[in-house]
Amino acid sequence: MKNILIADAGSTKVEWVVMTSDGNQESRITTHGLNALMADKDDIETLFKKAQHLLAFEDEISEIYYYGAGCATPEICDKISEVLQNVWDMDKSSVHVHSDLLGAARSLLGETPGIACILGTGSNSCLYDGNEITYNVPSLGFILGDEGSGAALGKRLVADAFKGHLPPLVRDHFLDMYDLSMGEILEYTYRRPAANRFLASLVPFLKEHVWNPYVYSLVREEFILFMRRNVAMYKGCYSLPLAFTGSIAHHFSDILNEAAEHLGFKVNKIEKNPMEGLMVFHTDKSIGI
Repeated sequence: MKNILIADAGSTKVEWVVMTSDGNQESRITTHGLNALMADKDDIETLFKKAQHLLAFEDEISEIYYYGAGCATPEICDKISEVLQNVWDMDKSSVHVHSDLLGAARSLLGETPGIACILGTGSNSCLYDGNEITYNVPSLGFILGDEGSGAALGKRLVADAFKGHLPPLVRDHFLDMYDLSMGEILEYTYRRPAANRFLASLVPFLKEHVWNPYVYSLVREEFILFMRRNVAMYKGCYSLPLAFTGSIAHHFSDILNEAAEHLGFKVNKIEKNPMEGLMVFHTDKSIGI
């Protein structure tokens, strides 16, 4: 029986699962995140070797399916594929590297055509035909896009705090909770690496204070912005299944559903992460909404 390694690689964390071809889970771990667009080969190799060690799976791996953040071009996918081949000593034909967006689509929709969306540290979306992505409104990252993401929500929270838009009590609690000056926030955002992860790390404050009408509206407005600038651009968006994965979608699912309904969309599924669906997809490929 074949052993399959599946990796769901986000900017914040990578989940690794070894399973048999009939769906039995053999080993499962989580490592720190990786964005293939930003990481160099040495860092990638270090992470993959750590994952191999932690998985502690000594039998032969027959296939690897890697779905990763930043796997946006053939060149980047080839870079990841080469390191996977070297670390696991595998033939090129047995290693399959795809974008995290395709992983989300296959997990959420199986072989059903529809629109798949990611709302996590970053955000993205695609039109999916049941096997491959047929169209993608580009995310453009947290500076130019990423509407509705953790980074976008964190950016809005910080800006509203220092521009005086947050209610005073909420603003004071935010500044006390994180003990960050404006200078420190600017340092983390503009000078240090992984600014998107720093901004997304502030989202738990929004979750804790979502009872406040201003905070609730802030989150809702970001979701509406995501759907207007991304989901609404796909042909058939009002009739096709619409599904979401990611920590932001999961933790704010009620607001996400409300925002979608406000615009005339119906959300069919919201999952915290893609791994469970990917395990099913690579077992029998019969799932759908």
